[in-house]
Amino acid sequence: MKEQIMSHKSVASSWEIMRELKKLEQLLAQQQQSQKPVLSVDECAQLLGLSVSYVYRLTSEKRIPHYKPHGKKVYFRREEIIEWALSNKVTPDGEIADCIRTHARRARRGV
Repeated sequence: MKEQIMSHKSVASSWEIMRELKKLEQLLAQQQQSQKPVLSVDECAQLLGLSVSYVYRLTSEKRIPHYKPHGKKVYFRREEIIEWALSNKVTPDGEIADCIRTHARRARRGV
């Protein structure tokens, strides 16, 4: 009976070890991907949180910077994609109000 309990515990712990190893492999793969300067369509979609089909649509509409060195496969430069994703900032109302107050004060002073 004691042997059955011990073997059950060792099986459970080996499954836990395997699960943790799988997590580590995934984290390592993500880290390696985050350092790549050139991305595939799949990697670009994952970086932006978009579907692959939508990324292809953006490329066909020439709305996202991309490269086609041999006319078929599409590649992206990581830095350009991040810059593109952050290119249309929406200014919060509070920031706009602060800007208006600052300009109003300057106008009153005659500066």
